[in-house]
Amino acid sequence: MTLQYQSSDPAQKPALRRLFKQQRQGLSAHLRDEHHQNIMQHLNRLVAEQVDAHHIAVYLATHDEADLQPWIESAWSNAKRLYAPVVGKTEGQMAFYPLTEATPLRQGRFKLREPAVEDNALAIAPQHLDVALVPLLAFDLYGQRLGMGGGFYDRYFAKSARRPKIIGIGYELQLAEHRLPTEPWDIALDAVVTENGARAFGAQLA
Repeated sequence: MTLQYQSSDPAQKPALRRLFKQQRQGLSAHLRDEHHQNIMQHLNRLVAEQVDAHHIAVYLATHDEADLQPWIESAWSNAKRLYAPVVGKTEGQMAFYPLTEATPLRQGRFKLREPAVEDNALAIAPQHLDVALVPLLAFDLYGQRLGMGGGFYDRYFAKSARRPKIIGIGYELQLAEHRLPTEPWDIALDAVVTENGARAFGAQLA
């Protein structure tokens, strides 16, 4: 099932965010649990195909985002090095810090869970990430992603000449009926994973 809308005007993004967020919040807890297990299986296969996928950016889900925790635990057991975002005090600033089973978490800006890092902690540089798993409110069949509107991911990846493979994680009901509105700074996805499987956009993931 896809959510229908009419406008591809960027000015409609706030309305689309409300629309897609309401759709995502309507998913039952039972279906969420089923979807998370399927997402983990599909993501395991996709990441396994990326032979250089050693350093992977993840996110710590809010209550209605697709939850990566089952996959994160699997990745730790497979010796993957994971990094989670920390939103800085400067507007638009975000960095990724190591996330291990022993990493303490705290509530950061916007009430998001994040690693509890010291002032002298070192973040990984964007060009050293191999894969980035990112949340979304919606995606389309052209690889465009609709996020929460803060632009954190777009700014972060724009800083690096070498970008990781960017893989959106979501539910199939977040697939848009039409092309999503975009702006020049929006960074497209290389692939998306939902409970139904993985889709690659443009050139296949190599």
